[in-house]
Amino acid sequence: MKRLRVELGDRSYRIVVGEGVLERAGELLRRAGFSTAPIVVSSDRVLGLHGRRLLGSLERAFSKCPVIRIGDGERFKNHQTLAMLYRELLRAGADRRSWIVAFGGGVTGDVAGFAAATYMRGIRYVHVPTTLLGQVDSSIGGKVGINLRQGKNLIGAFHQPSAVLADTAVLQTLPARDLASGRLEVVKCGAIR
Repeated sequence: MKRLRVELGDRSYRIVVGEGVLERAGELLRRAGFSTAPIVVSSDRVLGLHGRRLLGSLERAFSKCPVIRIGDGERFKNHQTLAMLYRELLRAGADRRSWIVAFGGGVTGDVAGFAAATYMRGIRYVHVPTTLLGQVDSSIGGKVGINLRQGKNLIGAFHQPSAVLADTAVLQTLPARDLASGRLEVVKCGAIR
């Protein structure tokens, strides 16, 4: 496993990358200072593919984690999903000490991160990206938000994650098109650098 640190003063955070990160997520987050069970935001598809490994690890380290399920895809990055997240956070008893694990691709990270940025004026969240694009782009930098009919990412904020846990083993379940999209982002970042 590789560990990196994004240096942002008091908003600095760690990124852990490698195979087997899901199975060690609870232990890694407990060592990072988290002491209560998170609220996991994910989709049925991601939970079906990888949920057992992540939830098992989190529950061994903390206790049973509430799970909020959202839809897959860009069409769910909207006000309706955000409002549902707020309702479910309230139903789960989330307060200012609560934290979210955004478990999925870029849409999940953007919506769950925006909910974290705005719920009770900001709570902590951790990205656990499950797409290559999510691992190399959307989980890093704190860009969170939702779309409007008029355009993408028109409502949003910068709210840095408290950690990013990227398990490269999950990439084996991605369709070829999603892998290609992530690879193009890697090339773009390299060209810009």
